[in-house]
Amino acid sequence: MIIYTVHEPRHPAQNIEERADNVVFIKEGFTWWGFFFGPFWLLFSSLWFELILVLLLSAGFAAGLVQLGLEDQAPGIINTLLMLLIGFEGNDLKRWRLHRKGYTFLASVAGRDFEECERRFFDAWLPHIAAGGGRPTATPVMDLRASSQSGGDWRGPSAIGTLPGATA
Repeated sequence: MIIYTVHEPRHPAQNIEERADNVVFIKEGFTWWGFFFGPFWLLFSSLWFELILVLLLSAGFAAGLVQLGLEDQAPGIINTLLMLLIGFEGNDLKRWRLHRKGYTFLASVAGRDFEECERRFFDAWLPHIAAGGGRPTATPVMDLRASSQSGGDWRGPSAIGTLPGATA
């Protein structure tokens, strides 16, 4: 089962199609692209601040390993550690970037693949929006990253597709 978190800009478009197009899905879990292509993946994902942080960490690790007398093994050790860090935290870095840009957490969606997650989310979200509801935000159940700035009147399920028939 794949889980995605769903985020929307703080000031959504008035048109329902544009608003749906601006919704962002970010996969939970390990990112293989980030693991294998680390800094290039950060650049491709527009994570500039994070790339600078990775370069600074790399320099710091290199200096520390040289002080320990491991200058021959330093490049391999540093590369492995940083690629693991990017692999495990890459998608969270994307969520952090969205939060800095003013996006709000809407829901978590589970399904077999991206298309099923997307369909489940829009099946729960669009009826309220089409009916003239206001800003859609969910009350997160166990998501510590959800911001306190989420307001609005859409109180749909915060976890969609995980427990049939259960809503938060």
